[in-house]
Amino acid sequence: MKNKVLLIFTLFFMVLLSACMDARSLCAPGMITYRERTNPFPSITEQQLNPQQIEIKRKMMDFDHVVSGQLCNNHLEGLVYVGCDIEIYAWEGKSNFLDDCNFTVEPDAIIYVAAHNNTAYYKGCNSCHMSDEKPR
Repeated sequence: MKNKVLLIFTLFFMVLLSACMDARSLCAPGMITYRERTNPFPSITEQQLNPQQIEIKRKMMDFDHVVSGQLCNNHLEGLVYVGCDIEIYAWEGKSNFLDDCNFTVEPDAIIYVAAHNNTAYYKGCNSCHMSDEKPR
């Protein structure tokens, strides 16, 4: 009986550890550029969709838009990939790099983020990367 409990505990622990592996970033140090808030980003410009195929977890996926360059002052819709070659505001403490940005995400958008090991997000970015509770 003791062995069964130990076996179950070991399997549970292994599953828990494997779940944590996806939290790694695919972005090497220096790939993301950090800008000081004293140097604001340019205003939002009309976004051109740039459809591309990107491999996500050994499967090729068609994205409507691939974000590179500034992430601030952006409007995201459809199936979006946020790569490593982005520029965001620097932060201390909470990762609130979208504060002071005109950043919106359509309700039906799905955003894959390289810095989060290509994890898919379905509810935008505001809850984790903005300090205030204002809807954007």
